[in-house]
Formats: sequence, C-alpha cells, structure tokens
Amino acid sequence: MATVLVIDDDEMHLMLMGNILENAGYSVSSTADGPQGIMMFKEHSADLVLLDLGLPSMNGIEVLREIRTADPKSKIIVVTGYGSIESAEVALRYGAWDYVEKPIEVENFLEKIRTAIGVAGDEE
Repeated sequence: MATVLVIDDDEMHLMLMGNILENAGYSVSSTADGPQGIMMFKEHSADLVLLDLGLPSMNGIEVLREIRTADPKSKIIVVTGYGSIESAEVALRYGAWDYVEKPIEVENFLEKIRTAIGVAGDEE
C-alpha cells in the first residue's frame, strides 16, 4: 500500500484529502504543521507528499526544500488555494512533482497521485 503524507494547515482539507486518499486505497498520515511534516517525512518517509504552500508555521517552499534535501527522489505535489502561475513555477523550480489548485477536482487529483506514485515505484 502506497503511503501519502499530507501537510496542510486547513483541518477541513486534511480530512477531505485523507478521506479521498484512504477511499482510493492509500495509507495516509497528516499534519497541519510544516516542521512537524518534515520530521514525519524524515522518520517514516512516504511515497508521496501533498504540500500546501500557505502554511503559517513555515513557508511551504521551505518545507518542500527541506524534504527534497532529506530525499532528493521524493515526490511532492503542491496543493494550494493561493494558486498562481508564479507560485507554481517557484514550486516546480524547487522540485515539486506537480501542482494542484484548491478546490481540488477529485479524479484529476487522484490521477496526478497515481502518476507520481507510479513514477516513484519505477525508480526503485
């Protein structure tokens, strides 16, 4: 079972994404805190990280960079309500696998997750 770590400060989005992912057969862990998310990733790794850019405790790009430093092959999909071309370009430049804007469209969201996890599995 593939594992997904969700880092998002919006508790409703954490629950929503957790439910969608669990119903799709993924093992999910989550946190609303950037530094906590980094620690969770370092301790337990994950096949994929879903990361909100608008975290209050630590900038989402900083979290992305820390996770990529811990594991350069990590797959990270940025999920944000602060969607713009500029933030997408910055996230991709720092190693995000893909970018999804809130509110998410479930089938497109799951397809991006399946693709990212499939690619991660192919690299091993």
